[in-house]
Amino acid sequence: MSYHITLIGAVGDEFVYDRQAIIELLDSQQTHLLHGDTFTGRPGTQIHKNENTVLKIRNELRLEAFSAKRWANHTLEKERQYQIYHPHKTWFVAEKEGNPIAIIGNICPRLQPLHDLFSQNKLSESSRLDYLGQLFGHYFRLANTRGIRLDEGLSNFGVTEKGIVYYLDDDIYNWDRFISCAQMLGVYFRSLPWLTGEIAVQLGQLIHQLILDFFQDAHYFTVLAEQLRDVYLPTVSQRQGLQGFISALDLSQPVTHKSSNLPGHRYLAILADVHANLPALEVVLNFLRIKNISQGIVLGDIVGYGPHPSQCIQRLMETELVILKGNHDHGLATGNFKKGFSSTASWVLEWSDQRINIEQKNWLLELPPVLHSEQWMGLHGAPIDPTFFNAYVYEMTYQDNLTVLQRKNIPVCFHGHTHQPGIYGRKKIVDGHHQADEIDLSRFSHVLACPGSVGQPRNGRVGAQFAIFDQKERKLYFHTLSYDLVKIVQEMEQEGFPATLINVLKGRGRQ
Repeated sequence: MSYHITLIGAVGDEFVYDRQAIIELLDSQQTHLLHGDTFTGRPGTQIHKNENTVLKIRNELRLEAFSAKRWANHTLEKERQYQIYHPHKTWFVAEKEGNPIAIIGNICPRLQPLHDLFSQNKLSESSRLDYLGQLFGHYFRLANTRGIRLDEGLSNFGVTEKGIVYYLDDDIYNWDRFISCAQMLGVYFRSLPWLTGEIAVQLGQLIHQLILDFFQDAHYFTVLAEQLRDVYLPTVSQRQGLQGFISALDLSQPVTHKSSNLPGHRYLAILADVHANLPALEVVLNFLRIKNISQGIVLGDIVGYGPHPSQCIQRLMETELVILKGNHDHGLATGNFKKGFSSTASWVLEWSDQRINIEQKNWLLELPPVLHSEQWMGLHGAPIDPTFFNAYVYEMTYQDNLTVLQRKNIPVCFHGHTHQPGIYGRKKIVDGHHQADEIDLSRFSHVLACPGSVGQPRNGRVGAQFAIFDQKERKLYFHTLSYDLVKIVQEMEQEGFPATLINVLKGRGRQ
């Protein structure tokens, strides 16, 4: 068959394939793709191969020659930036006389796929860890620098004779904050019988270091570990291997020692979003002291928006409350004042950075993002969010979040972030929003409960908002207490705080 071949370019600096090599492979017999075989792929992909080379045709792309060349040029430019493909990989466009639809394809050296290599017993443990380290090195680097995700399947990675791992798949996906990563790790533990014992621990240590190298954020240890706890593994050895991996991955304790006392107390204080408002915090803590309630949780965001970051941190450190991490806490602790924050929030975090000491910053950094109890969980944001403190529970998302609770068999989730007191509850299949001073949670199968905000309510009511949970009666009591608003407003005005934040405290707006 006669072809006109246009060589678009190679990922590396030099061409090693010419038009004749491409034509010979195009004229060869097509290789059938089978799941679990050496060559796997989607139905739209066509593979031709010989002993040393693989040619891949993208049949799902139905473009005329001009558009095909433009598409291939654009793809090649991205692949050069990604630095995950073999440098000899070369894109081309083939045209057949009388056919307006061009063939888009690439040709590259034939590498041994990891799923095939890992099935060989002769491979050493050090080699297995080395290849997985290279795989996740590519994976985390692109996740952090470009917000994209590689397909984690072992068949999508190949090894050269010199032991270098490259990505084989052409497809790239949006980064999903470790969700697919955890699912695929579960597949690894189910399908690789050698991934147990010490090698599982070593892999956990390896992933721990790679996350630290590429993300510079220990929070992601917990993010991945929490995702992995939902992975199903059928055998005891697989579950033990995964547990060893998780322990090596997330070296920090998921919650402080204070949490062990919570289930034994009937009344728990539920606080959220203090937001550096010391007068509001003091009035709540005084109320709890009078009621003899010393146990409870603070659902994140101790800092941000208000003028007392250092004082609120110090005050809460003195209590027996379990403190969880919010997005403002994490932003201030890591020095990330911009990404994910409004200009107003960024201004306050930058202002606050000069007013807390290194001990307080480390305390914020080490706060756990999630707390589990037998009958409830606590976090700042939303249970559907793998990072625990970025997503919101509100009208557009609460049903999906209730479904997450139902799937995980968690009756109640206490959350903050919205600054709106109330609950979203599910009765069998009927969902709804409920607001009252007292709510009986036993009426619902699953509940999302927000106590409001201690330091910056957003429901139009002025005061410090919080809740008390009666674990025996399963009732939630909402409170709003008055405090010296004039004093904090004067302080914020003197420090040049944005007027929008002051208006929210006065019940006149939303931030």
